[in-house]
Amino acid sequence: MAVKKLWRCNVCNDIHYGIKGPVICPTCGAKNAFSLIDYPETKKVIIDRGERLDTVDKLLEVWDKFAEGKTFMVNPDREFVKTLARGELENEKNHGLKYCPCRITTGDLEEDLNLICPCNFFIQPVYKETGECWCGLFVKRQ
Repeated sequence: MAVKKLWRCNVCNDIHYGIKGPVICPTCGAKNAFSLIDYPETKKVIIDRGERLDTVDKLLEVWDKFAEGKTFMVNPDREFVKTLARGELENEKNHGLKYCPCRITTGDLEEDLNLICPCNFFIQPVYKETGECWCGLFVKRQ
């Protein structure tokens, strides 16, 4: 049985957990850009990215930029989105990482890495069926 490992996109630092890295990065679209990394490097990429995203406004700015030019956008209900941002900041305070506010962590870092927001929602059945991610933060563009 193949063992899942951690992979990092050399272009955008997207973290992927799987048997092999994706051919095309789901975040930035780069081809063949994933390299095998270890857990300490993963934590460094996720936690030490430079400026701290420690306010609702900073998160909203990053989420808006993340959605630019993509087939999805940030939910237009800004009050709802601010509530999600507060939940994500609370998760970071309580659990050390910006986990999606609508998902429950297990305490197993390897498993919980899949819950970091924004998650790889566009491959999930819920996104394909409803047009939005698990928590409704991102929605398909009309």
